[in-house]
Amino acid sequence: MVDELRQAIEEALQQPEDAQRGLARRIREWLEELREEREWDAIVSSPHGQEVLAKLVAEAREEIARGELEEGGFGR
Repeated sequence: MVDELRQAIEEALQQPEDAQRGLARRIREWLEELREEREWDAIVSSPHGQEVLAKLVAEAREEIARGELEEGGFGR
């Protein structure tokens, strides 16, 4: 464990129980967000993910060229 984390945990343990519970909830939420970001990064960076993104970009460009979609818009 890095010193900064150890110090933060020691400081948290000095807080009232309700504050500790709130901190624990926030840490769990942050860890879940981090896990989801890592999963998303893995999907997007995979060969299949890159193929899907390339296909979506090509489709969007075709729709823009046909006037069916405006950049920054949601279509007509």
